[in-house]
Amino acid sequence: MQQTSEIPDLLAKSQSAFLTLPPTTFLQQAINSLAQAKVSCALILENGELQGILTERDIVKTTISQKQLNELTVAELMSSELFTIKTTEVKDIFAVSRLFSQHRIRHLPVLDEENKLVGVLTPQTIRDHLKPEYLLRYVRAREVISKDVVTGLPQESILAIAQKMTQQRVSCIVIMDEKNAYPSGIITERDIVRFHSLGLDFQQVIAQNVMSCPLSTMQPLDSLWNIHRKMQQMGVRRLVITETTGELAGIVTQTQLLKILDPTEMYHVMQQMQTTIEQQTEQLQQLNQRLKLANQQLAKLAELDELTQVVNRRHLKKFLAQEWIHHQQFAKPLSVIMCDVDHFKAYNDTYGHLAGDRCLAQVAQALREVIRQNSDLVSRYGGEEFLVVLPNTNQQGAECVAKKIINKLNNLRLPHSSSSTSDYVTLSLGLATIVPNGDVSINTLLSMADYCLYQAKQKGRNTYITKVQA
Repeated sequence: MQQTSEIPDLLAKSQSAFLTLPPTTFLQQAINSLAQAKVSCALILENGELQGILTERDIVKTTISQKQLNELTVAELMSSELFTIKTTEVKDIFAVSRLFSQHRIRHLPVLDEENKLVGVLTPQTIRDHLKPEYLLRYVRAREVISKDVVTGLPQESILAIAQKMTQQRVSCIVIMDEKNAYPSGIITERDIVRFHSLGLDFQQVIAQNVMSCPLSTMQPLDSLWNIHRKMQQMGVRRLVITETTGELAGIVTQTQLLKILDPTEMYHVMQQMQTTIEQQTEQLQQLNQRLKLANQQLAKLAELDELTQVVNRRHLKKFLAQEWIHHQQFAKPLSVIMCDVDHFKAYNDTYGHLAGDRCLAQVAQALREVIRQNSDLVSRYGGEEFLVVLPNTNQQGAECVAKKIINKLNNLRLPHSSSSTSDYVTLSLGLATIVPNGDVSINTLLSMADYCLYQAKQKGRNTYITKVQA
């Protein structure tokens, strides 16, 4: 947001809307001009020279003196001791913003090198120019809120309200509901100016009849950016902050917003932002890690047979494709064993489908216990069929695994009274071994294994048949 290229724009904004009056202007006329222009001050010029400034606060002070406004001129009321700045001195927008708090001012007239008035800067001018969205998003109202709020009652006269403003040196009075002590309205310096232009009787008119209501409020956890936007939308310079219960929490003014944009304050805010970003980054990393693990788990479940807890044909297809390419590249033998539970339909008819499910799960577990855990694969192939993939395994190695499978099942001694082969559950196995090349495919290997399985069943079951592709 630094500065040199933005200064002309800032100076242009200072010239956009300000009111000038001669010192001979009667005060009532000046008040009407301020109310009509909806500005917070009038700059007093005589022969082109800046003589002083008349602010809303000056008018509030005059109100409590109860002097006849038609008898007073601007010259009698204006502040002639002015703090001004030359156009050539407007080099650093942050240095300019600090002047408002250092000198306790809300208006900064801008003069050229010949001391001619060219404009006026206010906290709102600076704030609007900086467009501090990203910074203000990270600061909450509770961090800057002013809790020393001057309050009034609905039945108080607007003269009493003006007196409080002057005595307490504040720009607004929050009107509190007498029944529940909640804020119900607000009266500002600008309202006092407007009341004068309307010719209201300050002693007779009470606050509840003229206060701004219903009161638009924000809450302590609202960001300053949202508060800034609401101020702009409503055309106001302060917002009342209430707790979620409706109780008065404090007030945020445009001066407080501007203070946040001071480089010193910005450093602290940036530190808070950095801490917040680091915390959010860590949380995001943790969420991403959990999401990654969850996705991995989902991917695993998507390729796992729910009943037997071995991989399904979807995973088998990918695994075989990868192994086929690898074995073809290095001319290594790839073997598979197609397994089928003998007389499984009769088993289901005798023991029921739930028992059949448990039987298949036990067979799958037995197959997993026989294979090499780091390289081989057991997959449910369909119904009561399983396929065992044996990478880098020749015919002799595949036969060794087949014998282990048959022995493992025989040792399980799972009862099967309806089997014509044995009193226990048995498997028939079809073995196939191939060295992948361009003349054969995965389907060739599977067809060989299926044919051998058929031959094993024809041979009497509970055995294996093997075939090697030359």
